[in-house]
Amino acid sequence: MALWGMRYEEFSINRSKARSADLITQRGNAPGSYLSILCPMAKVVQITSENFETEVAQASENRAVAVLFSSAEYPDCAPYSQLLGTLSTSMDFTLGVVSCDERENMQLIQAFRVRSVPEVHIVDKGQIADVIQGVLPEADLKKRLEKFFVSDEARFQMALEDAIAQKNFDQALPMLDEALAKNPDDKKLQLLWAKASLGLGDTEKAKEVLSKFTEADDQYREAKSLLELLDFHAEAAKKDVTGKEAVVYHEACKLACAEDFESALQAFLNLFVEAPEWNDGAAKKAMLTLFGVLGPKHELTWKYRAKLNTMMFI
Repeated sequence: MALWGMRYEEFSINRSKARSADLITQRGNAPGSYLSILCPMAKVVQITSENFETEVAQASENRAVAVLFSSAEYPDCAPYSQLLGTLSTSMDFTLGVVSCDERENMQLIQAFRVRSVPEVHIVDKGQIADVIQGVLPEADLKKRLEKFFVSDEARFQMALEDAIAQKNFDQALPMLDEALAKNPDDKKLQLLWAKASLGLGDTEKAKEVLSKFTEADDQYREAKSLLELLDFHAEAAKKDVTGKEAVVYHEACKLACAEDFESALQAFLNLFVEAPEWNDGAAKKAMLTLFGVLGPKHELTWKYRAKLNTMMFI
């Protein structure tokens, strides 16, 4: 497709009907298998008018492509190109490099309306989705790129979250131990570690970690909720729960963990009505715990405390 002479804001590529499969995360038995990715996209390609259609236009239909306009005449370009090459590997994306020193690339330069070098254009599904002008610090550049590509750190965290969601706590915990050994102050990893520990029934260690979160931490609210609902999370993480009352209690705990407090309170109340003495009055104790979490003035506390009192004295 000829782009020459097109205005920057009109740049568009006809979408191909054929699409490649998305990246797939394998889920094997070993912890490391959560991080094995099929069909890696990472590569660095010199872009010319001859290969632009294949390497950028068509490729962007399946996954965004970063196109760097660079020149050997400007000293900032070489290290910036090297940095982008490193990020293309860790974040698994194709980096197309257009040399502004080559006359045959002038039509590409004009089509993209390049104003300065280095300049990065993100092409996604035939559209210019973002333009990064000049040299950005690595952290800022990575943040801009993460809108379109997944970093190793993000991919690793998604693999851990997936393992925990699947209740594969025994696989997630060794991965977290290794990661925290390298980054002991990473709050996201600490929170995931606490969740995995809760899943394995180690409430004391989870409590120790969760207690260290402060209001300044982005994860404070979730950590506080986990701390307040510690026993509920431990119960919700159990597998293969059997017995009528046990199953009802388990499902009610899951509702509490999801902060669907009214549904949880109603489920616990129903269980109390059916089996008030089951598991040493576990349903009543659970309701009292939730009253404490919600606070004495919360409308659900008033509503269900009244219902519980009525059922206790019938």
